[in-house]
Amino acid sequence: MKRIKENKVVYITTLGLMISLACVLYYFESIFISPFLFLPGGKVGIANLVPLVAIYTVGIKEAIIITVLRVIIVNIIMGRFLDISFYLGFFGGLISNLFMGFFSKTSISVINNSIIGAIIHNMTQLFIVAFFIFHKGIFYYAPFLIIFGFLAGLFNGIVGGYLIKYIKNYLGGDL
Repeated sequence: MKRIKENKVVYITTLGLMISLACVLYYFESIFISPFLFLPGGKVGIANLVPLVAIYTVGIKEAIIITVLRVIIVNIIMGRFLDISFYLGFFGGLISNLFMGFFSKTSISVINNSIIGAIIHNMTQLFIVAFFIFHKGIFYYAPFLIIFGFLAGLFNGIVGGYLIKYIKNYLGGDL
């Protein structure tokens, strides 16, 4: 972590690459059929792998920057800037990153942290939708979001754990 932040060029380049990767992963996921066909809007959230890895490699501040810029860039490109999908991604990503950043400082594993982040992401999005539609019936959706948040978090946590281990081994310890 210290080595990347010492060199401004490397730091900005790393952030740029991570933001670009998050945008590309989000776009690819949006064009493929979701494995959760019976869950409206259900996705694995592979773009959230990038902030997860960033939390453990470069820091929470950078993970939040990556998430916020990814949401803004992707929603502008897809023509959905400032509609409900923007707010869902923005607040879901922001709140889940804050929680994952906090839990990354504890003894919780990357997989468990990812599961917590995915569930918090889904619950934040549920509250945002409830705010827009003003109907408490939307909360019946919560058990499904928790289950699929667990599955998506498990997948992302496993992949993210391998990526973090590979990055730390490849770069020789602390970044």
